[in-house]
Amino acid sequence: MSDDSERLLPSDPAGRPDNNAPRKSIPLGGGPVPAEAVPAFGCVVYVSRRDGRVQARVANLAGIAVDAESERSALGQVVRLFKASVVDHLADGGSIPWVDPPATMRPEEQKRFLPVHL
Repeated sequence: MSDDSERLLPSDPAGRPDNNAPRKSIPLGGGPVPAEAVPAFGCVVYVSRRDGRVQARVANLAGIAVDAESERSALGQVVRLFKASVVDHLADGGSIPWVDPPATMRPEEQKRFLPVHL
């Protein structure tokens, strides 16, 4: 038998796995992680297309706007900038300067909501 046989579940002669066979478990640490240990923030993004490009701007945190070749790229850049901004504000011991209510959406824009975990 090959070395891979040790990682496979025991099976019956027809090759079907024995679901009652004992399995090795992977230790996950000390139990569940408290929700407050992994902060998450809502990022409201307005997306529009112009001249074959995608523009995205954050509506609930000022100063974040990007221009990209695709929506995927734009949203990736937005998330990176959003995280950096939030981390900077929290590291300084300050509060996050949320725009509340969020900026007004323009007619050519579509709204995206991104839950962002730090």
